[in-house]
Amino acid sequence: MVGKEYESLPQEEVEGYLSVLKETRDYRVETGRAMMEWKRDELASRAEDIAAEKQARFRSIKFKLVEMGWDEQDFPTDNKKFRDLVFKDQKLTPKKHQAETRAASPSQSERTSRIEKRERRAKREKTIRKFYHRLARETMGPVFQNCRVYSILTRVEEVFALPSIKPLLENDRETATEAQWIEVAPEVRHIAAKWWRDTLKQFVNCLEHGVTARPNEAGEGDEGETNSGTETEEAISGSIEALKTQLSHARSVFCCRESHCRGVWWFPRNVRHGLFYHNHPSIGKILQHIRPLHSEGQHLVQRLLTDLKLDPETATSSDVFVEDQNPRRYLCTRCDERVAKYMSFGELVEHYLKVKKWFDDVTEAVQTSPDDCYPSRTVGSQFPNIVNDHDWSSNHAVLVRKEDSETKDAVLKLQMDFQMAGLLDPVCNTKETGGEDWKPAVLRRCLLCPRG
Repeated sequence: MVGKEYESLPQEEVEGYLSVLKETRDYRVETGRAMMEWKRDELASRAEDIAAEKQARFRSIKFKLVEMGWDEQDFPTDNKKFRDLVFKDQKLTPKKHQAETRAASPSQSERTSRIEKRERRAKREKTIRKFYHRLARETMGPVFQNCRVYSILTRVEEVFALPSIKPLLENDRETATEAQWIEVAPEVRHIAAKWWRDTLKQFVNCLEHGVTARPNEAGEGDEGETNSGTETEEAISGSIEALKTQLSHARSVFCCRESHCRGVWWFPRNVRHGLFYHNHPSIGKILQHIRPLHSEGQHLVQRLLTDLKLDPETATSSDVFVEDQNPRRYLCTRCDERVAKYMSFGELVEHYLKVKKWFDDVTEAVQTSPDDCYPSRTVGSQFPNIVNDHDWSSNHAVLVRKEDSETKDAVLKLQMDFQMAGLLDPVCNTKETGGEDWKPAVLRRCLLCPRG
């Protein structure tokens, strides 16, 4: 009903006609809305089945492509045609599987190009990492030149994000020139200095509070300092020197918790030990093993410094008595002079700690041993008394003396003469007893031991 026929109708018929059209339209709209809702509900109820079908389809095509010799890394997942073919929610028939696998297969030239690009990129990234590691070791100091820092060195992504580094990554077909490395060196060294500053902060925090940084703080310094993009090289260097000064105090002694490590170290030897002998993935993990010396050990170090007429409050590890490479010229005054060994300061601390551990272990063994271990002891009597002649806390006698060359030579001659006398003395040698039950009988080990 269009045109003149519509215009010639009475008003009532026109209104009735329009009313029928409106009802028809509303019915179709409602029907369409209901169909859409039904479709959504249907898809939602089958969401897991659809996802399973897509995954099964993808695994099937992936298996076939790999079987044909393609690498999964070569799949052009950024290509819409590839995604539409692979991730359909439709099962594959054998015929369709073969056709769509062929359609999804990347071309040989594209695959070769991607592989070559990926290899060039990986090679260039490796070169940049080695460059960053070298600058980090230079920032740390000469003592760390042979240490493995790659496992703990962070901020590598920050290096890759540098504007000066991006051309080196993008132009991976060309060999980087020496001028290019010189140009990017200051920015990379700046990142390495920030990392070293944050690492020293963790050691200082461990020294002051006896705790390591929380896992989410590992490798980070103060938020306002580390995240600032306006830090100057002078400010970072000044912060590093201040932290080194805190760690270089003579009482800032560290020890290792590993059972096979018995040494004590001062900065920077403590950091070097953790890097060189313990391949941990982070500084936080290293600080779980390299910890400050316990309070008794700290008291021992103070006593030794005082006996050497050095102020424990001002003495630093840069003094000659704490360097490992210095001559051994310290003698324990609690040992007999005829057999005492000359030691470095670190060895002297280890010596006293080792004797104390032996004394504590023996005392505990005596207290906990059963009665049949002491057949001659009367009931209720006291246990054998073991004296710790190296006790530094209750005895205020001098613990150490430092010898000059002339005195040291005289003591070494005395020790050599005493050793020769022990070798020539028959009671210090093993005496053989005859008969079938032959066994060596030791009269005594040296002239210091009691006879029998």
